[in-house]
Parts: sequence; structure tokens; C-alpha cells
Amino acid sequence: MIDYAHQEQWTNGFGNQQSPIHIQTSSTAAKTGPLPVTIQSAYRLNQEIDDQTTIRLTGQGQADIFSRPFSFQQVHFHAPAEHVIDGHQTPFEIHLVHQNEIGQLVVVALLVEIGTADQPCQRIIDNYAVGKTTATQLQIDQWLPQQPAGFHYLGSLTTPPLVEGVEWLVVTNPAVTIDSSQLDWFKQHFAPNNRQPQSLAGRKVESYQ
Repeated sequence: MIDYAHQEQWTNGFGNQQSPIHIQTSSTAAKTGPLPVTIQSAYRLNQEIDDQTTIRLTGQGQADIFSRPFSFQQVHFHAPAEHVIDGHQTPFEIHLVHQNEIGQLVVVALLVEIGTADQPCQRIIDNYAVGKTTATQLQIDQWLPQQPAGFHYLGSLTTPPLVEGVEWLVVTNPAVTIDSSQLDWFKQHFAPNNRQPQSLAGRKVESYQ
């Protein structure tokens, strides 16, 4: 199990392009239009896994990201959020993990606020079994907005082995909220599982509106 209480002991032998980061919007490079991610076939989940630090669900789906084809691999959750925007940390962050044919990883991170309860999220909660892997049938591509706004940068996995070369799209206007009871459920079942923001180390961050 990943020990978030002692992150300083995590081994990072890869370099200085680590994730997550604290994004200062005034220092980003503005781009025209929304983040270029388009779902080509529905994200359908088929397996729910308790990995002791979060819930991870695997499935299938296809997306074009920066005009490149990627396959959806899995989704998991962090509470509180890992990415911070101008000092603001949302209570929840969803990671949609994608991979292309040559193994490149792209993570679409959804920064989730408290609002109306999300029904797919509730189904995930209701289907949860401690220490087990269970079957599920669930569609989640509706969580991505039609015109996603946010940020794009090059980073790493946020859990060991912290491999770099991971492309990040951080979406600030996701089409999903959770209510306080759903957030409380995650807090009751899992300890805080957010990696602390890492040094930007001169990296360029692009902003899309």
C-alpha cells in the first residue's frame, strides 16, 4: 500500500518533471480554444478494484487528444485534489488514464467541486467491496465537458514509481460534481491520498479556455 504520510521517502530517480504541480495562471502560456480532447467511443467500466488507497476502475473507450488516438485504461480518485490552481485546492480529483499504441500515457484530471450528487459516483460507492475486485457496468464519459477548459503540461505519475513523460490535461470545468456525503464516504474509507505539489522546475504550462 502506498504510504502518503511519508511521501518524502518515495524514491524518485527520474528527474525534475514531477506531478502534481501548483499552477499559477498568470504564468501560463495562453492558447486559443478549449483543451483538444474528444471522446470517440464511450468510456465503459467493467471492473472495480479496492487498491487500499483509492478505488480504481478499468474499462474501455477511445479519445482523440491533441489529434492523437488514445485508449482509455482506468479511472481513480484522489481526495483532496492533487493539482492546485492559484492557491485553490478542490476537494476531489478524478484521473482518467489513457495510453496510445506505443505506450505513451496521458492523464485527464478533473478538478471536482462540491455540488449535486453524481449518480455514476454513487454507483461506484454502492458497488464497493473492501479488499475485493468486483464486476461493474458503468459509463463515465459524460464527466468530460463539451468545451473543456484548463491546463496542459508534461509531468509524471503521482504515485511510485513516479515515472516521467506523462502528459497531463487538468480540466477546471468538469461536467461532474459530488455532494458532501459522497466526499465524506471517500474520507471515511480512505486516508488522504494526494501527493504534495512538486517543483515546476522551469516547465511550460499551457492554458486553454
